Amino acid sequence: MSNNYISYLNSLHNLGAGGANALAESQALNEYFTGLYEPFPIVDPLLKSLRNDQDKVIILTGHAGDGKSTVALDIYKNLSGLSASEPLSNPLKKLEVIESANVSIVKDMSELSTEDRQNWLTKAFQEDGSWLIVSNTGPLLQSLLKYSEGHSQSHQIESDILESLSQDVNPSDLSEHTIKYFEKDLIILNLTRLDNVRLGAKLLNKITSHSGWSKCEECSESKSCPIKRNQSALVSAGETPEQRVRWVYQRLNAYEHRLTLRQIVAHIALGITAGMSCEQAKAGIGDTDSSGLEKVLFSESFFGYKNGKVWPEAQNLHAIALLHRELFGSPAGVEYDRLITTDAGMGWAEIPEELRNLERLWQQTSSASSGLRWRYALRRLCYLFGTTKQSETRKASLFLDNFLISEELRDFDEWQNAKKLTLSSKESRALEKSCLSVLLEVFSGFSVGQFKDHDKIYLTLRRSDKAVIQPTQLIIKTLPFRDFRLQYCSRRSMPILSYDRDKAILPLSLPLLDYIKQRSSGELGTELSPIYQSQLDAFQSALIRAGKSDSYDDEIELLQTGVDGVVHLHRFVLDAENNSLEKL
Repeated sequence: MSNNYISYLNSLHNLGAGGANALAESQALNEYFTGLYEPFPIVDPLLKSLRNDQDKVIILTGHAGDGKSTVALDIYKNLSGLSASEPLSNPLKKLEVIESANVSIVKDMSELSTEDRQNWLTKAFQEDGSWLIVSNTGPLLQSLLKYSEGHSQSHQIESDILESLSQDVNPSDLSEHTIKYFEKDLIILNLTRLDNVRLGAKLLNKITSHSGWSKCEECSESKSCPIKRNQSALVSAGETPEQRVRWVYQRLNAYEHRLTLRQIVAHIALGITAGMSCEQAKAGIGDTDSSGLEKVLFSESFFGYKNGKVWPEAQNLHAIALLHRELFGSPAGVEYDRLITTDAGMGWAEIPEELRNLERLWQQTSSASSGLRWRYALRRLCYLFGTTKQSETRKASLFLDNFLISEELRDFDEWQNAKKLTLSSKESRALEKSCLSVLLEVFSGFSVGQFKDHDKIYLTLRRSDKAVIQPTQLIIKTLPFRDFRLQYCSRRSMPILSYDRDKAILPLSLPLLDYIKQRSSGELGTELSPIYQSQLDAFQSALIRAGKSDSYDDEIELLQTGVDGVVHLHRFVLDAENNSLEKL
């Protein structure tokens, strides 16, 4: 028999031609969608804003697949008094007017002609009631700029619109996204700037625990079906797969490889079914010792593999194409490669019972010289399904950090969950000192070990292109370490390094934290991407402007490295009358 829920999951990705349910218009009418939908954090603040007495115009923009239409659908159901757990009987019209709430919803302004856009914008700003408008970014910008023509502050309006489009979405404070030049307050929310990693990862448990799987119990092949066994293994592993999936998406997102929510949904759905239908699953049962599970296993299909081999067709999914650019699952060391072939779960992980036969089969084939692909497959298996044994947390930490190619990602994720730094005072001071020591190296070009005393940051007239070695540098400002503080910024959802009570702030993104960790441990070959290097340059400029100077106007300070490599501080006083320098 065939389970329509599995067919539905296969309609969420574009591996084949049946991706009909990937679009929000189709999802709104589908019986399975409401069981999978996870509300966006922006929905409740928008509803509260639309229900107050002040008329306003709210525009949701972003890339295709960011969830604009889904948010509008959720708001439409709430304001119309419809059940969130029931699909719509008819698709949303281009314009939905909810008279009871005095709110009009434009499903997609991008589908309208230029004339209709201007007509509806005019109604939105000049007639009674609030409006919620969905639009792609290009048509939105063009339409708003045209509407503001002739306005006395049209240039400022354009600047504010562009600033809103580049601003991270803050669900807790919509005032940050409000523009007040028009007849009504205009709120622009760019959902591309909304963190969708946690929202997307939650879909894994939603999909695997959905009531649609109950249909499989009526099938005579249920216990042998690779798709059902895959789902059962994910359920048995508890919260571990969701957490590990979240870490992968967070790693991509932090390193400038953001996925839209639609791409995440497609990726997870493909990972569970591997594009296999019920009929194909039944036909493959008994083909191998593992009853076809290796062809559909989540740890393989999620990363774009089947049975240890690259799955070429899966490269059509943007998420899998991005994963293949990274080196997730590379060897962590000789000891770990030995454990792969000898110990269950590499000695640190508890693997679900449903997967142990397949793990043993891969272990047998991985010990041969040609078993490289099986060792990679076993690492992926342990990563996505392996629950850490309490006695082996150190081994697990080393493996997970190496798998993710990030030493700070798991801590970063924990801080975001807790909305604070979950560090002891000693650990916090150690991280703060590591940050400052690396900044000292970056700004001066000398290593920390070359300084006799490294409790200050020196800002010097060092060449910005760093094309030549500068053994002698003129000091502009000297900033003591004690004037810096490591804090957690809830607004940015990341730690920050603050100088002199926020006179200069450096957001410590994951790539910067990884870079600091690597430099602190002596890995000198790591290079920052230009976007993060520019953040350090901007922080240096802010420090120069904000920094206090301890020297007098007639004093000159130099850093100089000698033949022994030690950096010496030289201080001189300028005698203007005799046109000479006197060393202090």
